[in-house]
Amino acid sequence: MNESKAMILGCSGLSLTPEEKAFYKAERPWGFILFGRNISEPQQIAGLVAEMRESVGWHAPVLIAQA
Repeated sequence: MNESKAMILGCSGLSLTPEEKAFYKAERPWGFILFGRNISEPQQIAGLVAEMRESVGWHAPVLIAQA
């Protein structure tokens, strides 16, 4: 595993775009944050979290912003 950078990133929608996946892979954030725009139903959230973690290659923490 490459060392992660001290930053937490979010995404624009309910799933990752190819650009977001490439950016996360290159930048290696410490973790991710989900906002209301990223949440639809439990299965979708699980898929999004899996995509995020797969993009960085490790079990990165995922935070949820409370509205």
